[in-house]
Amino acid sequence: MIATAERTSVINAMSVDVEDWLQSTIDPKLPLTDRFHTNTRRVLEAFARRNVRGTFFVLGLAAEQAPEMVREIQAAGHEIQSHGYGHELVTTITPDHFRADVERSKKLLEDITGQEIYAYRAPAFSITRQTRWALDVLVELGFRYDSSVFPIPMKRYGIDGAPHFPHRLKTPGGHEIMEVPVASWKVAGRRLPTGGGGYFRLFPYTLLRRGVRQLNAEGHGATIYMHPYEFDPNELNEIDYPLTWKTRLHQGLGRAGFAGKVDRMLREFRFGTMQDIIDTRTDWPLHEHRFPDG
Repeated sequence: MIATAERTSVINAMSVDVEDWLQSTIDPKLPLTDRFHTNTRRVLEAFARRNVRGTFFVLGLAAEQAPEMVREIQAAGHEIQSHGYGHELVTTITPDHFRADVERSKKLLEDITGQEIYAYRAPAFSITRQTRWALDVLVELGFRYDSSVFPIPMKRYGIDGAPHFPHRLKTPGGHEIMEVPVASWKVAGRRLPTGGGGYFRLFPYTLLRRGVRQLNAEGHGATIYMHPYEFDPNELNEIDYPLTWKTRLHQGLGRAGFAGKVDRMLREFRFGTMQDIIDTRTDWPLHEHRFPDG
């Protein structure tokens, strides 16, 4: 069921990259912490409070060690899709490695849920100009939509000039896949990333709201993303692991107000799953993303 809208009738999407901070950010060999379960349930409670279903891109490492958590997400009525297996950036691995990683995640999640997994989001949005080959691999593995292309030039990711709204994407190999980018806001002639994660933590809510309103005014649904650990303001001060002050600042700043911003957005806008956005029309525009490599 989609939450009641106060300001717009356009459907937006809430998405969650389901992973443990230490495991996905510091060392994939580390076991899941107890905080992973607590924080994921905080997300489920936040969505349930506003009667919102979301899309949960589950990391294979987390699903393998906590299959009961995946089933709990599924039982709450949310859409479960793939975040890959090992949280390795697509820009750092070979096509064969990528294929094995995604295929492993897909099979693992299908075995746990008993449902087809047909959508993907790359760790750190790492499908870039140089790694567009990954889109063909996804299609070949049976994926129908992707949410990995950030339409903003960033240091580690992003494709400048890519459409900022959902669209059918023609891959380098001539296939088609639906691309659903994370929300961004155009201001002063350039796009700002307002769709979630660190941006959601650091930007004031008024700016985030303007970004969603702008997309909705254009007739586009805004996709917001988050991680369970962003609902945990005390994690970096309490975990027993050596961290630099820079890491603590960069990864912890803004967590205290994160849950409140999410709740406010859920109250003010209409939200559903990413599939809900896709289902709003059948004539999505086709784009080829013809950009030079490099």
